[in-house]
Amino acid sequence: TVVNDNGVLTGYTTDGIGFMRAVSETGVDIIGKKMTLLGAGGAAAAILIQAALDKVAEISVFNIRDEFFTRAETDCKINLYDFSDPEVLKKEIAESAILVNGTSIGMAPKTDRCIITDDSVFRKDLFVFDVIYNPEETLFLKKAKAAGCRTLNGLNMLLYQGAASFELWTGKEMPVDIIKEKYFSR
Repeated sequence: TVVNDNGVLTGYTTDGIGFMRAVSETGVDIIGKKMTLLGAGGAAAAILIQAALDKVAEISVFNIRDEFFTRAETDCKINLYDFSDPEVLKKEIAESAILVNGTSIGMAPKTDRCIITDDSVFRKDLFVFDVIYNPEETLFLKKAKAAGCRTLNGLNMLLYQGAASFELWTGKEMPVDIIKEKYFSR
């Protein structure tokens, strides 16, 4: 989101704000708890930073060793792991209150893909979030739901990051309740 303030352009990222508001509205409290985040690209990096700013106690980030790997390094309590060790991934998820897919794995048109290959990581008290909203229910969310997890896709995150952008541009609150009523109740 770029705001023009009398010729001075300032850029903001609103993905993390949208994510934290979407999670908060579910009634799930992740402040002071541990989160496992899959990915370190654009949306995942924004989620990581906002979660750290909002006082999520600990965040374990899993990513392949690509150009985004070092983006996850911060001064906050962050554990950075390569996806190459499934036992470490399993351990970190077991200690987490929330598991977030911050990658595009499973997004249309490649809906048959899932970032998690070991379904035993899903447990009933784990909240599972996928930034993807197309399809509405990814294979990742289907597997989590089948294990009894509470789940949420990225549609609310998209709405709230848009609302944050709207407010930056206009100085007014976006009428999210009207939008939710019209488009989310289908």
